[in-house]
Amino acid sequence: MEIQKFTMKASHIVSGLFSISCVIIFFASSNVCSENISDDTPAEQTISTPSLVSGESNHPLAMAHQQLKQAHENYNKGDIKAVQQNLAASSKWLQDPEISRDTKTKNEVAELVNDIHQLQEKINHPSDQHESTITQLWHRSSALVGREIKQLTNSWSETSTTNKTMSKLLDARLHFIYAEHELFNSHNADKTNKEINKTIAYLDEAEKITTPQSREKIAALKKDIQMLPDKYANKTEEHTIIHALGAARTSLEKARHSKSPEIQTRVKTIMAEIENLRKDVAILEKRQQYDTILKRLGQMDELLSEN
Repeated sequence: MEIQKFTMKASHIVSGLFSISCVIIFFASSNVCSENISDDTPAEQTISTPSLVSGESNHPLAMAHQQLKQAHENYNKGDIKAVQQNLAASSKWLQDPEISRDTKTKNEVAELVNDIHQLQEKINHPSDQHESTITQLWHRSSALVGREIKQLTNSWSETSTTNKTMSKLLDARLHFIYAEHELFNSHNADKTNKEINKTIAYLDEAEKITTPQSREKIAALKKDIQMLPDKYANKTEEHTIIHALGAARTSLEKARHSKSPEIQTRVKTIMAEIENLRKDVAILEKRQQYDTILKRLGQMDELLSEN
């Protein structure tokens, strides 16, 4: 009977997160490219947004996430009063006693609340960092929504080796998603390393208790994740692309001497795009590596389920 009650409650909570999921996915996909190559734009995507499920929109974690999204939008409008209201509302939702039954989620939420309070104290004094901070908070809340749904839909217990391993992998993935913002938006090396180190620590724990087959895959993941913050992780390919773009730019230089003003203008525009692409090659390469690793982390669940 207790199991039935919990299953019904879990189903209701998952249902309560669904209507927010569409907003998350839309907002994330519209910002993924901008976070990868610019400091001026936001959002969880970076964010490799969690795939969400479900019907009502009254789950505390989902509502807090929505308020942080509104805070970002209002900040871009210059409405600081509304931003303060959104931050206060998100903090209130996050302090709901029914936020989660999971200890890890509760601890992460407590840190999120603390960071929201710190931003509230500073937000009245304009700073270029405020938008990035709001984006980071939104990003973290989105990752937590995804994690909570994963917990509820799987109804994991800690009684089997497979479930214990999955739990550690889920924690590793949470911090890897946190690292995404630092890698592609704030470009904060210290915070990036902090989240990468936490990711590796949870993978270490999973590696100790999992099957030999999964152990090899986790070891490979750890190696690739540790290389990710290195700016020149894919140095050879990066240099090849940069060289090709340089050659293209040199060729276009000849076209700049055309007598046609229209051709001169268009060539100038193309050359500017090439120069921007040259600057962005490293981060675009890193983005591809990040997305590949995140996908492999997700596939570990499937591998464990098959065993």
